[in-house]
Amino acid sequence: MKFLLASSLICAVNAFTLTHHTPIQQSSTRLHAADGPPKYDKMKATLRQAEAVGDGSVMLHIDTEDVIEYEPGHVIALEIPADDDSSTQDGEDSQTEWMRGPYTVSRSTDNSLDILIKTVGDKSHRFATAESGTPLQFGGKFKVPILEGISMETTKRVVFISTGVGVGPCVGAIEKALEQESFPQIDLLCSYRTEAEVIYKDHLTKLQKENPDNFTWKPIITSERGRLSASGDNLRTLTWFNAGLESTHYHLIGNGQMVSEFKAGLLKAGVPEDKITLEMYFNHKAEMD
Repeated sequence: MKFLLASSLICAVNAFTLTHHTPIQQSSTRLHAADGPPKYDKMKATLRQAEAVGDGSVMLHIDTEDVIEYEPGHVIALEIPADDDSSTQDGEDSQTEWMRGPYTVSRSTDNSLDILIKTVGDKSHRFATAESGTPLQFGGKFKVPILEGISMETTKRVVFISTGVGVGPCVGAIEKALEQESFPQIDLLCSYRTEAEVIYKDHLTKLQKENPDNFTWKPIITSERGRLSASGDNLRTLTWFNAGLESTHYHLIGNGQMVSEFKAGLLKAGVPEDKITLEMYFNHKAEMD
């Protein structure tokens, strides 16, 4: 496939070379409430499988008897019984201590959820190593689903830019989007530190082959070529789509530094703010480089 350089991203490449002093409004998976952690009704669930899908990344396949309505990009509070060696937070159940945290939905059916996590500490390790049949609890419905944030009427192309497990909700959203004949063309740029960390390589390649006119994807290995925004050359090699500033929607998800840098660059390039949606997983306060 012949890769085309988009004029909008040429502007963005130049914009990334500027010094950024304006604070960027940030959205993240961290849940806040005026009087402490947010309250939510809890539903019971069971872990069907903790599937290793990349180096350090695990997809949690979760079943529930409740009828649920979630979309890729929704954030839920997910809980698991703590083991004896982990740090815990006090739960409402006097018999059980629960470890809990906010996680973004990758996929959902009426009775199941897929949640992609990175193993980085005691809590994520507990989820990642849990056996099939482990009881879980979840609740809440936070953030706007990815596809809901995209205006179909004014968008001709959608570009997903992710780091690490941020690709999970992107994959779920792309799968649903490809079911719609009228959905705009889609490009996915996903960044990983090493080749071993690449998630769903075979699945995404299959989707691209099945939808050659509607979907392309490309993994970026930062240990080989640096961060996505590390240089103008890097950014130029990432862009193969050809669409105007006002008709391309960008969804940025993952490392807070990447999200902030790309949002700042796109805004300076002239991309309308309503054409940029984002979610930060960590590194929220990192300075833009």
